[in-house]
Amino acid sequence: MTQEEAQVKADELSKELNVKVHPVIFQENADSELIVGFIKEPSRMVKLAVLDKSIMGGFSAAAEMLDSVLLKEHSDPRIYSERSEDDKIYLGAVMAAYDLVKFSVNTLKKK
Repeated sequence: MTQEEAQVKADELSKELNVKVHPVIFQENADSELIVGFIKEPSRMVKLAVLDKSIMGGFSAAAEMLDSVLLKEHSDPRIYSERSEDDKIYLGAVMAAYDLVKFSVNTLKKK
């Protein structure tokens, strides 16, 4: 699967599931195949829970979120594998899920 094909599939899944779906793409090296997964946009409550839990442990909070937003049936099994040789792929997916939690900062200057 190419990056373009992954985006097309994410768009199709977004329509099918009625929620924004993001592709996550990893590549071990320049000659290896792409490792593609799909994560759905987390709900507001999930984002709030991750922000709350991230005070104590941001990575474990993001890992919990990944479990709830990863579309396993459409994703490469190495992304959610328990094998230690797949840890860097799993951790990359954890970081990609964490990057979905964004917020604006109030820029009003107080006197």
